[in-house]
Amino acid sequence: MRTASYHRNGLGLSPREVSRMQSSFDNAMKGIRMSGASTSTRDLVSHLEQHGSQEGELLAVYEDLAENSTDEGARYLISLILEDERRHHRLLVEMANAMAWGDPSASPDPATPVISRNIDGELLLLTRKLRRAEEADHRKLRRMRRRLRPFAKTTMWALIVDLMILDTKKHATILRFLERRNRRQ
Repeated sequence: MRTASYHRNGLGLSPREVSRMQSSFDNAMKGIRMSGASTSTRDLVSHLEQHGSQEGELLAVYEDLAENSTDEGARYLISLILEDERRHHRLLVEMANAMAWGDPSASPDPATPVISRNIDGELLLLTRKLRRAEEADHRKLRRMRRRLRPFAKTTMWALIVDLMILDTKKHATILRFLERRNRRQ
């Protein structure tokens, strides 16, 4: 493991890793300068950049554990976390770019897109159908989780179902957000 390198620069990252994480936010900072963003937008982007730096430190540690742990089960579970942390970092960068440039299409890097004020028609119908399916899946997973109690101390199966339950809650939250877009004018 590269554990010693985590403490050399005070950030917990190698110089190359620090550079890679920082460059992710470079276009957002350029957008701030070019768009003449407000003070509050500048503060938000700065906060996202700061949080992204912290996420970057975690990413480096998780990557190292996922690659170098001698325990196969731990590597498997750490890789699940790593997938989420990579997505979190990407989302922070995309939010920073959207805020900094004011218009996501003006950003040279990916930025969170604008969502329409109102969804309707087939999209709304499918969104409701999918939300109901996620809620039903949540109930089924909870029943499955109860059936896995006898294995909870000897396998990771119950944990995996717990993670799936959390994902279904997240999916339902996203779908409810889309449904509420129909009510706003």
